[in-house]
Amino acid sequence: MSNHLINTIGKQKMILKKYFLTLFLLLLIGCNKQLTDFNSFEEKLISFTNVNNIPSISVAVISEGEIIYSNGIGYADIENKITATDSTPYRIASITKPIASSIILNLVESGILSLDEQLVNSWPNYISHFKELESIIFDKYPSFRNLIENYNFQDANITLRHQLSHTSERTPGESFRYSGFLYSQLSNLVDNTSEKNFHTLVNESIIEKLKMNRSLPQQNDAWKPDVIKSLAKPYYKNDSNNLILGNYPNPDLGAGAGIVSTVLDLAKFDIALDNNEILPPSMKKLAFTPTKLNNGNLAPYGLGWFIGEYKGNTIVYHTGVQPSAYSGIYVKIPVKELSLIILTNSEDFVNPYMVELGNGNIGAQPVVKMFLDEYL
Repeated sequence: MSNHLINTIGKQKMILKKYFLTLFLLLLIGCNKQLTDFNSFEEKLISFTNVNNIPSISVAVISEGEIIYSNGIGYADIENKITATDSTPYRIASITKPIASSIILNLVESGILSLDEQLVNSWPNYISHFKELESIIFDKYPSFRNLIENYNFQDANITLRHQLSHTSERTPGESFRYSGFLYSQLSNLVDNTSEKNFHTLVNESIIEKLKMNRSLPQQNDAWKPDVIKSLAKPYYKNDSNNLILGNYPNPDLGAGAGIVSTVLDLAKFDIALDNNEILPPSMKKLAFTPTKLNNGNLAPYGLGWFIGEYKGNTIVYHTGVQPSAYSGIYVKIPVKELSLIILTNSEDFVNPYMVELGNGNIGAQPVVKMFLDEYL
């Protein structure tokens, strides 16, 4: 082979090498731009806030273990003109459930609890606890009978898996019926089986461990007065669409609701969860897997998380709604290592879309859909 031909081939290889390197860099820059340019998303978020008259929204986006965007929009306190930031505390409502699930699944991992053992055998005061609740509701609050009337606790066939997956009512495992009330009772299970009660575990194994310094297990905890002082005030809209200062929800912690937190602190939980610092991979996989019903169909819920799909990707998420007060959503796209956390001081960010979201349709919430369309 002549030297001229060898040189020609060498030059062609160098040209191809440079071409593919340039192409790779362009693709890399394009990917990075997509995950760093949040101007369009922020504009849409502001527009949604204004159109729906939501007092404030705080948001964080996490990608591959890093917070890549965070912000606060609007007023956490309208009367005093206090603007929201990414460090504004909110009541996170049912976003408490994934945190509770992680605590309970760690007790399963350690052998203290079993997912498939009948609760009557592992929950010391199980029957008496629900008898008392039934009596209180039926006698004093008859309009809330539906909270417990289909929960056949005396049949002794309900397991922890049923309770964590909202499949415990009527015939256990037969159907999915979301019940924040029944899920909340699992804190009593933890109190009666663990060396440390549920409140202590939330504080020590989650909040303190992850240095969630702007979070509290419940609103009436007094040791972080600055957090309570800066807690976003709850608002609701009257018939004239004017914002009215509402009332704070029940301040007590349960497995279903109660935690006070910020989007930045929840981002710490998210990162630790992805790094397997909160749950071992086997337990996390169980939590993120749709529950199989008795007939083989899949429920839109795992163990403490809703499970949906968008553009062929599994989406793991949880909503939080406290009527006339707060709402939020925590969305994970495991295959992309991408998460979105939004907290607000209005029910209207989530509540109008809750039926669809509760059926696994994550695209029902307009802001979440905008985010997924732009970044998925």
